[in-house]
Amino acid sequence: MNGSNSRQFWTGVIAGLVVALIVNYLITIGGAFIGGIMAGWIARGGAKNGGKAGVYLGLLNAVVLGAAIFVYGIETAPSDISYLGFLGSTLFIIVALFPLFGLFGYVGGLIGGSLTK
Repeated sequence: MNGSNSRQFWTGVIAGLVVALIVNYLITIGGAFIGGIMAGWIARGGAKNGGKAGVYLGLLNAVVLGAAIFVYGIETAPSDISYLGFLGSTLFIIVALFPLFGLFGYVGGLIGGSLTK
């Protein structure tokens, strides 16, 4: 990946993250998916590059949401995550977000990357 493609890739990831964080408070999983579509579309390079951008987006999304839950508590989480409070452990919920957001970001990135070809 040369400098121009790398810059476009990370621009796609950051733009997708902004979209994902906005959508997260409506539907948590939808944020990673829709942000992945946006990241894959902006990153260009086909489905492979779009999927990679979607995974990075999903992991960054999980880090931001996990940090917010860790600092402010489960009460500040989006509505569908706060229902998981019966599981008893906030750490369990945060750890479960990483593979979940990574997977949905990957699928969204594949779709977004496929739209560019």
